[in-house]
Amino acid sequence: MVTAVDFRRMLHRVAAAGVAAALVAAPLGGQESDVEQLLAKATRYSIDFVEKLSTVVAEESYVQNSTVALETVAIPGLRGRGAPGMSGPRESSKHRELKADFLIVKTSGEVWTPFRDVFEVDHIPIRDRSERLAKLFLNAKRDASAEEQAKAIAEESGRYNLGAVERTINNPVFALVILQPDVRTRFKFTAGKPDRKLGENVRVVEYVEEGRPTVIAGRPGEDMPAFGRFWIEASSGRVIKAELRVDVPDVKANITTTFRSDQRLGIDVPNEFREEYDLHGSRVSGVASYSRYRKFDVKSSEELSPPAPDAEQPK
Repeated sequence: MVTAVDFRRMLHRVAAAGVAAALVAAPLGGQESDVEQLLAKATRYSIDFVEKLSTVVAEESYVQNSTVALETVAIPGLRGRGAPGMSGPRESSKHRELKADFLIVKTSGEVWTPFRDVFEVDHIPIRDRSERLAKLFLNAKRDASAEEQAKAIAEESGRYNLGAVERTINNPVFALVILQPDVRTRFKFTAGKPDRKLGENVRVVEYVEEGRPTVIAGRPGEDMPAFGRFWIEASSGRVIKAELRVDVPDVKANITTTFRSDQRLGIDVPNEFREEYDLHGSRVSGVASYSRYRKFDVKSSEELSPPAPDAEQPK
């Protein structure tokens, strides 16, 4: 758990898509390099990816482990313990399993924000399986109070992490912020070593953050520059895999997401998210997998109508 990390800039305005070509495809010396052309495609793809994902809810299965016992919130109702709120009973553990609904939405200020709503902790249900986030965000009459309610749900869910803190980079699409037009200019991109494991048409692009202040913030005044790689399909700009790393005194972090196509919905979606943190001599890791993607529609009667759950997708 990276307690000092703050998600300063989340996936930015889709309105930028209209000027993306001008921002990412400007030729240098009259001719673009292969990396620049590839990034131009990947930037357009990432904007479209998040736009399509924003009306889709997934079921997230999230397993967390630590080399040392960490404080966490007791499970509500388990042997009479646990209660809502940060003042609830605590316990220590090296292992935690969470199941949640995961949703990305455009909130006020045109910012894309991820939300989790945990419904099961260590195989014990902590609430009913109502689609709370979908009902808040996809209702035609959504107002500011919906965002406040969703924020409260996300904060409540975050308390069940090992360490009982709300992490801010444990998000399967976090790395895609680097491809957004107004963020990309802060990074230096170079061609990486070929990696044929993901396909002959896949190119690796490495990046290092040069701009300040950094996208990820630590303690007040502390920059945490990011670096990593993207695996990009050369013909389409599809991001097949994304890696983001941080390595500063006392904190090391590595988050990696693989993506796949959901044939039923006709869109690309996160498949698996992996994270590793080295903090003051301890190591925390997590693996999240995503299934049961379903798209919600708002009827004229303003009632949400989810389709029947789809069959499990291959992982």
